[in-house]
Amino acid sequence: MTAQQVISSVSGDDRVRTQATKAGSFRPTLGSIGAIFVVGLWLFPVYWIGLTSLKPIKEINSAVPTFIFTPTGANYWELFTKFDFARVLMNSLVITIVSCFVVIVLAVLAAYSLARMKVPGEKHIALWILSLRFLPPIAVAIPFYIQWQDLHLLDTYLGLILIYVAFNLPFAIWMMRGFLADVPVALEEAALLDGLTRLQIIRRIVVPVVMPGIASTAIFTFVFTWNEYLMALMLTAFKSVTVPVTIAKFVEPYTVLWGQLSAAVVIQVVPMLIVVFLLQRHIVRGMTLGAVK
Repeated sequence: MTAQQVISSVSGDDRVRTQATKAGSFRPTLGSIGAIFVVGLWLFPVYWIGLTSLKPIKEINSAVPTFIFTPTGANYWELFTKFDFARVLMNSLVITIVSCFVVIVLAVLAAYSLARMKVPGEKHIALWILSLRFLPPIAVAIPFYIQWQDLHLLDTYLGLILIYVAFNLPFAIWMMRGFLADVPVALEEAALLDGLTRLQIIRRIVVPVVMPGIASTAIFTFVFTWNEYLMALMLTAFKSVTVPVTIAKFVEPYTVLWGQLSAAVVIQVVPMLIVVFLLQRHIVRGMTLGAVK
């Protein structure tokens, strides 16, 4: 083989490698475009709701959708003045925060007992606890209404908090049991040798170790409680009405108050975004807790 043929062969190999490199770099580009398209498709309704909340009534009722307009805060102003949305928002915040706190405390204690104590049939008990979460709320809505009426708990914070604790606790216990099972037993044995009680071990050792799991469980509990509609509709009338129930009232028999509805939805999403943002560093750690021993 002559020197010229060798050079041509090397150049041909270089061209093949260059084309392969370009093809390899092109594939991730297509993947990125596809991912951007899917994310944009999912976020477009959120964008449209936010856009609608800033539109004047004339633009909202226009037959042709508009993207360029003079924004207005009239929808938000009417929401807080005409519909007393500040009180409704406070109701949801108080009920959700208290419910989440109670659920997390009880879930940690119950899950620790199932994961560490020698409870006979603890696996069957854990599965039975989780099965309680499968109960359709509509099946117990009327019995709860009758019982709460007898106990004078209708349209009260306590009435809704008890309901949400009962519905969210099984799922929280199941999640926390999985996180606590991955905590090394040696840590607790060393603490017992140092003279700590079980409650002190939970507070000083177990809780800091499983904090990512607690954060993940708290996010799920917060979202479930914040967005719950059926029981809040059945058990409240005026004093303890929550955000989802109020939003549904904007759909009137002969019209839909799109401006106020969109503004209320935007405000409803904000607390969930804040909670996820504050706990986001724990989410990934919570998902991978116990993956590496």
